[in-house]
Amino acid sequence: MGPDLGRPSGERAAGVRSVKAARARVAGMALAWALAGCMQEGAVSIPAPDPVSFETSAYPILLADCGFPACHGDRARFFSVFGPGRTRLSAASEPDDPPTPEELALTYARASSMLVGGPPDGSLLLRKPLAIEAGGAPHGGDDAWGRNVYSSPYDPRWDTLYRWALTADEGAAR
Repeated sequence: MGPDLGRPSGERAAGVRSVKAARARVAGMALAWALAGCMQEGAVSIPAPDPVSFETSAYPILLADCGFPACHGDRARFFSVFGPGRTRLSAASEPDDPPTPEELALTYARASSMLVGGPPDGSLLLRKPLAIEAGGAPHGGDDAWGRNVYSSPYDPRWDTLYRWALTADEGAAR
């Protein structure tokens, strides 16, 4: 009997399963958030910052600064960043292919969820990569010299993330 050419095999099958698993996790989280909002009075809503601004300004920074396989390019982390030159969601994606819609959507959903809890500069998305002496929060992402990703809120990359996070207030009715 010959090989079944209609079925993915080996590494490709594992990639297909992991994409399906990631989609199922995102759908499950969305359902849990929706149900929590329906069942609890005063429930926290997930901010909805501008997705276009995310793709053009915030995503490239998160991918470059946070998406390393040993950091947030790891599928096991809640806050995950996937895309070109980093960990890909699908084994079918070449390393330098443009980001897939699934990679953008998952990274956007995870980044947006890290904005919950008040003003953007108080959110985990912006406090964790910021040096503690600059108002940041503890973060396992310090480099070999003990430096965090951004030394100051004056770092242009941190400021870009902050400006993207502010679009959640503008798009509250989205």
